[in-house]
Amino acid sequence: MTIASSPNARHGLLRRTAALLSCMGLLVSLTACSTPWNGNDAGDQSSGAKIAPSMSALFDQYLAKDTLSQFERDVLQRAKKTGRISAEDYEAAHDKQAACMAESGWQEQTRKLSNGLYRTTGVTPVPSTDAEVNKYMEASNTCSKGTSKIIESLYQLQQGNPGLLADPYETAVECLKKSSLVDDAYTGRKLQNALNGDGTSKGLPFDASSDAAQSCLTGAGLAVNIG
Repeated sequence: MTIASSPNARHGLLRRTAALLSCMGLLVSLTACSTPWNGNDAGDQSSGAKIAPSMSALFDQYLAKDTLSQFERDVLQRAKKTGRISAEDYEAAHDKQAACMAESGWQEQTRKLSNGLYRTTGVTPVPSTDAEVNKYMEASNTCSKGTSKIIESLYQLQQGNPGLLADPYETAVECLKKSSLVDDAYTGRKLQNALNGDGTSKGLPFDASSDAAQSCLTGAGLAVNIG
């Protein structure tokens, strides 16, 4: 199984950008948007199914591509040697994306979580028409190529989903349990139902705005907006 077009991410960038815009309240008012890495609905994933056998296997998968930029190849070759993408390389990928977006006229606001991941929280100017949304999405797609698209996706998996679970809700709940935010009886399906229910956060048994919760949710590829 590959992760080629999805987590927080910018996997499956055009679809994810639309989801992030929605979660930031730029398109519609939503509480949660799921962005599973492999692009499939979580409900289609069998419990315990994995994206890949290891991060090393994922590094090899991407290193085999002839479409990598030199920056991406250098980062992945270092990761292959050490077993993980460094925080410095993740920051470099993020900075390259942000600089490119700024040159295109977009200032993205982000929140850095305790697990080292960035969560996009807004953008200036705020796209207010379909044409502006498309312009923003096109810029994001262009700026991510060769810089953040692959590196940020793999780093999100590394930091937020070390078990490489295919189901983002199972991934989030595993983390929430480790952080003592939910009890052992809480399941991925319960989280999915709470986030995809009536558009409010009242069904969640934890404070979704806390750093611990956001680290788990963002790490699992779930963009959750509370408020």
